[in-house]
Amino acid sequence: MSTTPDPSDVAASLAIVVGRIARRIRPTHGDLSAGHFSTLATIERLGPQRPSDLARIERTGAPAMTRIVALLESRGLLERSPAPDDARSVLLHLTADGERVVCEVRTERAGIVGELIADLGEDELRAVADALAPLERVAKAATER
Repeated sequence: MSTTPDPSDVAASLAIVVGRIARRIRPTHGDLSAGHFSTLATIERLGPQRPSDLARIERTGAPAMTRIVALLESRGLLERSPAPDDARSVLLHLTADGERVVCEVRTERAGIVGELIADLGEDELRAVADALAPLERVAKAATER
C-alpha cells in the first residue's frame, strides 16, 4: 500500500534538489549574472516586454531592472522600440546577439543536466520525465504571480 507523501516534506526536498542543480547550471557566458540571463530568457520566452513588466516578472525593483537593461543594451543584447499602444512607453526586444546568447546558455545548461542524469536507470529517467509537466505548471504559475 502506497501512502501519499507529505507536501511539506516534498517541498523541502525539492527546494534542496532544485537549488543544488540551479547552482550547477548557472550561466557562464562571459560575466553575465544569473539575473542578466534570466532577463534575456524571459524576453525570449514571453516576447517584448515593458521594463516595468519585466521588473515585476523578474521580481526585482525598477532601479535594479534599469541597471540590468542598461548593461544588456550596452552589450548589444537588448534594444528598445516604442510601444504601439502607448507613445510614452517602450518595449524591450532581444537582438540577434541576445537570441544567440540565450540559445548558447540553454545548450550549455542542457549539456550539464544531461551529464547529471546520464547514470539514471530507465525507470528513474521516466520518473524524472513524468515530473516535468507538473513542475512546469508550478514554474509557470510562479512566474505569473
